[in-house]
Amino acid sequence: MQHRVLRSFQYFCLSGLVLCLALAAQAGGPHKFSGAYQVLRVTEHGDNVQVLVSLRVFNNSGADVTGATISLVSSVMTLSAGPALDWEKEQVPFTNVTLPFNSHVKILPLPLVRAFNIPADEYAQWKKGAGPRFVIAYQDAMGEQQSFRIDTAPAP
Repeated sequence: MQHRVLRSFQYFCLSGLVLCLALAAQAGGPHKFSGAYQVLRVTEHGDNVQVLVSLRVFNNSGADVTGATISLVSSVMTLSAGPALDWEKEQVPFTNVTLPFNSHVKILPLPLVRAFNIPADEYAQWKKGAGPRFVIAYQDAMGEQQSFRIDTAPAP
């Protein structure tokens, strides 16, 4: 009987260890920034759409970030981490953004609000569930350029 309890306890501890390692790997992985967005206003102009977007970015990177640039990029996955399409290059990014490390989301970051002019087919992708896609670029404490996709979801 005691051997069964010990074996069950071992399996429980092993699965708990695997879960902790998976969470630690995710925290140190590419998911360093997350965000919640709202589309506040939509104005259609033929083949283009002007959208007013509010974005709250959460810094899960483990360090404060200063002087960052946050750019809107196509919802279609590209190999590039930054703007690549002509319409993306025409967008005015959020600049000089400061994001303190936000351990356990204790502080609700201030929203970044900006109007973007995007192609109507890009907005159609947003309505189908793709949503806007943002990337953040900044220099880290070692002076190295960093660029990451911001994992976004619609704000509740």
